[in-house]
Amino acid sequence: MSARPYRNGRTRGGFFLALAMKNLARHRRRTVITAGAIAVGVAVFIWMFSILQGFEAENDRNMSRYETGDAAIMGSGYWDERDTFPLDMPVEDPEAILSLLEAEEIAAAPRIAFRGDLIVRYDPFPEDGSLQRAFYGIDIERDSRVFALSEAIEAGRFLEPGNEEVIIGRWLADQLGAEVGYPVTVTTRTRDGFYQIMDLEIVGIFNTSNPFINRHKAYLPIAVADEYLEMRGAVTAVYLSLPGMLPADADPGPVRELLSEFDGIEVLGFYRLNEDFAEVMEMENAGTAIILILLGIIAVVGISNTMLMSVLERENEIGMMRALGVRDGEIRWMFTFEAAGIGLIGAIVGLILGALLVWHAVAVGIDYGVLMEIEMDFRFDGVLYGVWHFTSMIAAAVFAVLIAGVVALVPTRRMLRRRITDSLRHS
Repeated sequence: MSARPYRNGRTRGGFFLALAMKNLARHRRRTVITAGAIAVGVAVFIWMFSILQGFEAENDRNMSRYETGDAAIMGSGYWDERDTFPLDMPVEDPEAILSLLEAEEIAAAPRIAFRGDLIVRYDPFPEDGSLQRAFYGIDIERDSRVFALSEAIEAGRFLEPGNEEVIIGRWLADQLGAEVGYPVTVTTRTRDGFYQIMDLEIVGIFNTSNPFINRHKAYLPIAVADEYLEMRGAVTAVYLSLPGMLPADADPGPVRELLSEFDGIEVLGFYRLNEDFAEVMEMENAGTAIILILLGIIAVVGISNTMLMSVLERENEIGMMRALGVRDGEIRWMFTFEAAGIGLIGAIVGLILGALLVWHAVAVGIDYGVLMEIEMDFRFDGVLYGVWHFTSMIAAAVFAVLIAGVVALVPTRRMLRRRITDSLRHS
């Protein structure tokens, strides 16, 4: 577009930009309707993105705080067989590793994971029964340096070293009709494959923000697990707490270098420890991306249709401008500026609405408590909180302005193909 002076020292481009802005005020109804649609689309996108990011962040935090830590040291090959809870691929000398980590001020907690049958009997329980569950022998002192389990005790107390006792989740306690002080029996196999029976007392009931833990896992002192399972001091894993704003930010590289001289172990980072859930999240994100794309297509079609109607309604005006010598390119720019202006208004309003929705999601959250009654692998306790993600907010606004400006070119180009006399004849 030419930049030579046009009127009152204004360039031709500046003149048509000013004319486009005046048209926004002249066609208030169309401007309000189209900008409102854009604002709703931008606000919904910002809110959905915030919720999805919050969902992923909450799951990561609860995985780190109650299940995996930020990283883990395991015996070679253990992770590939983790679903069977093998005891024959342990970390053989955990104390040497723990001493080295503590010297470097790296928080670490050893655990012994095994599978067993939790057996309850009528009186004091409502009825006889058994459930297969995952059990963890934990180091009472060190465990709280990595995990938040000790903070989640709802009834009774936390474990004490060496006592033959167990703590279970609130969901499991409700299903069994269990109370603090009730006796249970656990049957399992030792490291050497022999059957073993443990008589334990429930001394605590926990209720974490991770429903998977509340449903499926129980904990006992590591010394008791070591004795009954004949582990001879070995553990199935040593979990770590590493620096980082989020668990996924933690870098296990320095730990790998520190323990490079130890044979038969491997250091797994947070992504590897959560690869199963990451696959679920990828599918969720893919589904959400499809929904957002469909919403974008609908928005583009809506804006395009609105601009088409706008251009068709002003065909006589366009013909008059062309008859007076206004170039086709300048008309295209005018309508592009006008559409982008509508997009800018919608984007600004959408940012404000989106920010309010995100604020509510961050401060109050969305209660999915009813859904939590259905067993799922999601690691949040029913209240889902959003997060602030300013990059996505700005990106959504910019995208709305660009799309609004670009789609205006289609109907404008269509109209400019008509002869000037045909446009002037249109009433």
